[in-house]
Amino acid sequence: MPGYVIRRIRIAHCKRGPARCDKCREMDAERICLLDICPEGEMQRRAIQVRGVWREFDVLKMFDSEEAAQAYADEHGIEDVAF
Repeated sequence: MPGYVIRRIRIAHCKRGPARCDKCREMDAERICLLDICPEGEMQRRAIQVRGVWREFDVLKMFDSEEAAQAYADEHGIEDVAF
């Protein structure tokens, strides 16, 4: 699946983050997520560094464990996995 990676990220409501947003502060937790690093549509998104390049992303799925994330990656051919 080109354009998809699995990373451990902090969940947030918007790109301002918990330091500047009350809703983000409430949601502030680290989770393992499937990220779409080639999202469509013109809107502001958070960004993450992937393979040395900063990419905007959308969170598509959250996993309860590293094992569940790795199983999903193996099943769907996602090679870029980092916890």
